[in-house]
Amino acid sequence: MIKKNIEKISNSFYNDLDKNLKNEKFKKSFYDNLLKLQISNEIVKFREKRKITQKELAEKINTTQAVISRIESGQVCASTNVLQRICSKYKLEVKFELCEFV
Repeated sequence: MIKKNIEKISNSFYNDLDKNLKNEKFKKSFYDNLLKLQISNEIVKFREKRKITQKELAEKINTTQAVISRIESGQVCASTNVLQRICSKYKLEVKFELCEFV
């Protein structure tokens, strides 16, 4: 039952997204913010996988919990400096690719 509800919500989301992407103003805003949200999502997943708090991550990379919170909430985009410090401290590699959106 829960799986069906999740699928229904997911389908509804993607249908709404497809419809909204036809609006040029929405489309521009969506793609302008997509990278920021993808990065924030990856940092959240990383923390959850390692079972570390925002505060612990912040201390490890010499920043504040508030900075990590703003990045994870999508309020700001993580700087390359912050990403490099995370990668360095946790021996990670960042991969990305440039794709054209149609």
